[in-house]
Order: sequence, then C-alpha cells, then structure tokens
Amino acid sequence: LRQADRYPSLFVEGIQTLSKGGITEPLRSGAGFHILKVLEKKQSDLSGLSIAQTRARHILLRVGSDLSEGTARSRLLGYQQRIQSGVDFAELARQFSQDGSAAAGGDLGWASPGQFVPEFEEVMARLRPGQVSDPLVSRFGVHLIQVMERREVPLTLREQREMVRNQLREKKMEEMKKKQDSLVKANNAMRST
Repeated sequence: LRQADRYPSLFVEGIQTLSKGGITEPLRSGAGFHILKVLEKKQSDLSGLSIAQTRARHILLRVGSDLSEGTARSRLLGYQQRIQSGVDFAELARQFSQDGSAAAGGDLGWASPGQFVPEFEEVMARLRPGQVSDPLVSRFGVHLIQVMERREVPLTLREQREMVRNQLREKKMEEMKKKQDSLVKANNAMRST
C-alpha cells in the first residue's frame, strides 16, 4: 500500500472507480500497456478531525515617522484601561484602529491556526473569550487583541490536504537540515585534520 501521490496519476485515475478485486481495462503509458488489479484500498480517515477557530478583534496602530512604538504602546495601554472600565472595544477600534477592520469594530472574523503572523497568534491563543491582551508588536505595528469566542469546526477536504502537505514539507525540510548538518560536521572534521 502506498499513498495515491506515490503512484503515477494514470494508475490512480484508472483505479479510482474500482473497488477491491476490480481490474482495469488496458492502460497505455510511455512505458507500455498496463492492467491493474486492486488488491486493497485504504482511505486515510481524517474526517473526524477538527480545528479550533478563534473570532477576535483588534486595534492596530501603525508605527512610523509620526508614531513611535513606545507612543503606540502607551496609547493602547490607555485604550485597554478604558475597555476594562466599560468602554466598548468595537467603538475604540472604529475610532482609532489603522487597518481595514476598523469599520467593523476591529472584527477579524473567524480565523484558523496559521492565518495570522506567529507573534499575533501566540498572544491570541493564550487569551480567554472576552479577555483583552497587553499591547503586542508585530511587523504590522502595535496591536491590542480581544478574543470574542472560539469554536471547533471539522476540517474540510482541502484543509486536510493542506495539513498533510505541510507535514510532508516539514518532514522534508527536517531531513534536508539533518543532511546539511552532517555535511557541515564532516567538512569541519576534514578541516581540523
């Protein structure tokens, strides 16, 4: 048994509608003619998998020549105190956020893991619904985040494929790094002799 991507696409297409014991009509490839018999089929069952999505909102202040990082942090700390004293987060976001979500009260919609930059996601993941973060810096500026709610949703077929692709990519990168490290060690050993 192999994963479908390990077989020629001609073979995969030829057996797609066949069940166990089924035999294909002759298939022609550049190597000749082939007749395939399905001995066994297994479908990887990722159908039960789900992911945690987060619905959050934020206030973004962009750092630049007219606004330093320190000033942005101070402003956001002031907004955080106002929110804690009862001011509506969405209203402050509409007034002060400097991105496209401002009109929607800073609402970023439902987000799956990996959708935002790591530093943003890391802080967002630690927040409980209703909780507001301390100011955090990302490549986009300085943010104040509030998690509104969380939910578990089943993975779509596309998300399952993407997850498997990412796992394979990470595995290949890890293998390449190990090979590279081995070559560097061997090269260093040769230099020291």
